[in-house]
Amino acid sequence: MPRSQLRRVLGREYGKGWEARFAEFDFEPVAAASIGQVHRARTRDGRELALKVQYPGVAQSITSDVDNVAAMLRLLNLLPLDLDVAAIAGEAKRQLAQEADYLQEARFLERYAALVADEPALVVPRVHRDLTTRRVMAMDFVDGVPLESLSLLDLPQSRRDAVGALLERLLFRELFEFRVMQTDPNFANYLYQPRSGRVVLLDFGATQAFSAGFVARYARITRAVIDGDLDAVGRGAVAIGYVAADDPPERVRAAVEMIMLVCEPLRHRGRYDFAASGLAARARALGFELAFQRGLLRAPPPETMFLHRKLAGSFLLLARLGARVDARALVLPFLPPRPTSGSDT
Repeated sequence: MPRSQLRRVLGREYGKGWEARFAEFDFEPVAAASIGQVHRARTRDGRELALKVQYPGVAQSITSDVDNVAAMLRLLNLLPLDLDVAAIAGEAKRQLAQEADYLQEARFLERYAALVADEPALVVPRVHRDLTTRRVMAMDFVDGVPLESLSLLDLPQSRRDAVGALLERLLFRELFEFRVMQTDPNFANYLYQPRSGRVVLLDFGATQAFSAGFVARYARITRAVIDGDLDAVGRGAVAIGYVAADDPPERVRAAVEMIMLVCEPLRHRGRYDFAASGLAARARALGFELAFQRGLLRAPPPETMFLHRKLAGSFLLLARLGARVDARALVLPFLPPRPTSGSDT
């Protein structure tokens, strides 16, 4: 935003004379993203803040923008025929509308800070409610370097592995323990503090809560994947909605094959080398073959869309870090015990 526009936004949110609230305000943004930009400021009582300021009109344009993208995809015939575009678009609108409400994000940030309070290696900035509105969020300014700089810093493999394990364990806690997940693992949403080895979690706009039933279904299918019980994986795929109960056997087998492949890090015993695995390319190739060439994969249920973004993005995050992590050992404590009978119902 030009400075004049930024002033208007802050005047609308804080009122006339808003500058008097700050001893210093840097009009040059320290970061910028798709719906807002971040400015550093210091209040008159000495608080060092990061202010996330939303671009004007973003919240109002979400519905029309998503509808336009959906219409374009239909027009260009880029999607599988059985994809429920309306349901996907509806889920995208719901999530994006939430991301555009900074008061909602502030609530998630505070909730998340309490959930990870027992993890000393994680840092969650504090919200400053007196300066937070629906379009401006004020939080502690926290020092750190971009997380992806770990690939450039001269850090030992053990440090990369420790950061990777921290993030992977956090992923499992979010899904299976908290049932609350920050679903956007973009590199820009993390900072790293080299001296302490701590990771700073920055953005909670894309936070999603899951029901107990939703989480239980994923716990059961994860248990079946680790056990190598393909029949139970198939039943779990039906329970989640990856396949329908009356689908032909070849479609169920295709779904099971895809699930077993993308869960390779969980099936691997010992440290899994995320960077060297080539899994992303293999999963992409198999998905294209099964979905577009053979027509055997159903589109995932819309409610899984942002969970999948987190799962896939976390894999790519650890691959970029060059981390080697024993994902199987990290997830097992969150899963039900191995079934003693042939049924997982």
